Amino acid sequence: MNLPGGEKLHLYGTPGQERFDFMWDILVNGGIGLVLLLDNTRADPFQDMKFFLDTFDKFISTTTVAIGVTQMDLSSKPTIDDYHVQLRNIGLKPPVFAVDARVKSDVSLLIQSLLYTLDPGLEE
Repeated sequence: MNLPGGEKLHLYGTPGQERFDFMWDILVNGGIGLVLLLDNTRADPFQDMKFFLDTFDKFISTTTVAIGVTQMDLSSKPTIDDYHVQLRNIGLKPPVFAVDARVKSDVSLLIQSLLYTLDPGLEE
């Protein structure tokens, strides 16, 4: 993603399975924030969310996080409002969106929300 002024934003991803946790510290090194994608069809997406928020707590505390919930077309429960309630209960207020990770505009919205969380004065 190209930013005003010619800077580029790079997005790096890793599978969420714990067997890939050796990559996590490498990928957050120098990062400006975390984009967390959660699969709404999982048995307990709130448990998944808590696991990743706890795992990346130190990084998130010095940067920010934006959450995208995928597969909502296949499983409409829990709702985005349910995610907000869970997050408020643990003292967080990150942006949370339903996203289709294959749709560029959905991913762009998620990344823009992360950037605006870092600097609310940003212009489009």
